[in-house]
Formats: sequence, C-alpha cells, structure tokens
Amino acid sequence: MRSVLALSLALALPVIAQPAAPANDKTIAVASVDARGGASAEAASEMSDALTAQLVADGRVRVVERQQMAKVMREQALSQSGAMSDEVQIKLAQLVGARWIVVGFVQPKGKSLLLSLRAMDSSTAQVAFAQSLKVGSEDQIEGGATQLARKLTDKLIGPAAAGGQQASGEVVGDFDVGQVKDGAKQLARSLALRFPKLVGSVVDSLPDGTVQCTFGGGQPFKGQFFEIYGKDEVTDQETKKGYFVLRSISAKGCSGRAKREPGAVIAKGDSLNALPLKIGLESLEPGPGAQPELARLLADETRSALDAVPNFQVANDPQLTAIGRVSGPRGNRSVELQVVDKGGNIVQKLELPGTF
Repeated sequence: MRSVLALSLALALPVIAQPAAPANDKTIAVASVDARGGASAEAASEMSDALTAQLVADGRVRVVERQQMAKVMREQALSQSGAMSDEVQIKLAQLVGARWIVVGFVQPKGKSLLLSLRAMDSSTAQVAFAQSLKVGSEDQIEGGATQLARKLTDKLIGPAAAGGQQASGEVVGDFDVGQVKDGAKQLARSLALRFPKLVGSVVDSLPDGTVQCTFGGGQPFKGQFFEIYGKDEVTDQETKKGYFVLRSISAKGCSGRAKREPGAVIAKGDSLNALPLKIGLESLEPGPGAQPELARLLADETRSALDAVPNFQVANDPQLTAIGRVSGPRGNRSVELQVVDKGGNIVQKLELPGTF
C-alpha cells in the first residue's frame, strides 16, 4: 500500500536547507498514493504504478526515482502514517531536487471509484494542479490514472507537441464498460423491433416502372428499398425480379419505382421484401449527469451492435439517421433517440432506461 506520507516529527527534527528548485526545472516527485474509505491497497498501488509509468513514458518531465524518495524519507525521519502538510511536501520536493511533488488517493464513491491527484510547486509554494476523476470499476484504475497523469503534465508543461505521445484509446469514466456494451445491444434490439423486416405486395405495375403497393403489417418509410420476388412466367419458379424503392405512402396505399431484372415481368401479387436498412448513428449528446466519455462509448458500441442486427446495415450514406442523448446518474440513465429520414422527418422515437 502506498499510503500518504507524513512528517511525524516535523517540528522536532531539523531539515537540511536546500535552495528552491529553479523555475525552469522539469523534475517531478510522486510522494504517495493513499487508499481511503475502504479502497484496497492493490487499487492504490495500481494507481501509483500507472501514474509513474505514464509520467516516465511521456518524457516531458523527469521523475524522481522511488529509491531516492525512500532514502531521503528515512534520513529525515519521515513517517508513513498520516498526511503531509503543504510545508512538508515543499521541503521534501526541495530535498530530492524536484520542482513539483505529487500526492494522490483512491476511494470508493457510490458504485464508482474516485481517483484524485494534487501537485505542489516547490518554487512558489502554490498548488499547481488538483483534479479528480470518477471511474466505474477497478478495471479502469490504470486508464484513469494514466489520463490524470497526462492532464497533470499538460498543465505543468503545456500540451504535447504534434507528433508526440498520443492519448490512450482506453475509455474511462463513471460507468461500467461491460454494462454500457449490454445497454448498446439492448438499444439495437429495441430499434430492430421498431423496424421489422417488412413484406409487402405489388398491387399494380406499369410499363414505366411505377409500382403500386400495399403492406399489411408494419409501416414502411419513404426511401426504403425492397427486393421484388415472384414466380417466373416460364419456369413457374420463385425468382428475384428486381428492386423497388418506396416513393410515397398514404392511408390509401403506396407507390414507388421498380428496376427490373433483364427479362423479368413484375406482376400483381409479387412480394416486396425489405432490404437491410442503411442506418447511421450520430454522436450522442451527453445530458445532465452523463460524461462525454460515456456518450462516445455508448455511440460506438451501439453502431457495432446495429451492424450485427440483420435488419440494419451501418452506412456512411444512410437512409435513416439516429440522433439523441444519454443523461442521468450512474444506475439511473436514460437514452433518448429520434430516427429521421433523409428529409429530416422523424420516423421513430424511443426512450430506454439504463443501469450502466
């Protein structure tokens, strides 16, 4: 366990006088990461390891080695119980030649874990960085600590130059990634139920390609594509006769245009079988209580889930586009979607609860 370190005899023991670190120094010391409120020692250790690893890998700061920190602490009678005051942090930073000194902690917060990081500037005696991040589970501690370390370096040094180390693709936030994936599958299934694979029939077919149609169950939409099947006049075998796109629909019926296969004759009674709908999902908007990371992850997972449903085909030039937002605190989320056609007309609306 990397508990927050303290100076148990700070007033009684002398401290070796050291000049403040120069203003242009880029050395940082990670003093400790504490496990609070029932968090496990393993959680604190994982956060500390990930934090140090990211700072070293980034390369924009020099990290004081742990052995050097431990040696100075022993020499100065630093205790490993309790919390360090700001004054003690500054003195310790000066003793190891670091401009900044970092302490952190991990603690449970509801169903989540709170990762917190704070850095003091030994040259100004001011807090240089303080930020916390909620993660959904212990599986996200490494990613969360890495993200905090990156933000810390950006604040102290400035954003990384173009072509420098890229951000990790790991998604972290106040949610459970597995539950988000399950929620995305549920969302895709709900959409599929609202867009069943329709079957209609030809009422009349004109020589110019105009086809009158009817659908006994379900509601097609303008621009939807179908395959036309019927018996071949010569072989009397069921065959594909062409394609049909719906152009208009009303209470009296529907009509559209057909493209015949060579030699095919489209006749009354031929069936219209819906093709997989080309659908797109725009980035979901994070509403109150939802993080942008959650909205991005849910949108990405929903696209993957839609592509696995036979009713749909995720496309760059979709017939339908889903737009919406996710909101609410963890355990009580709400996902609202509107599905619109190419003309911007609302075809379907749905709202689903989520526990992720």
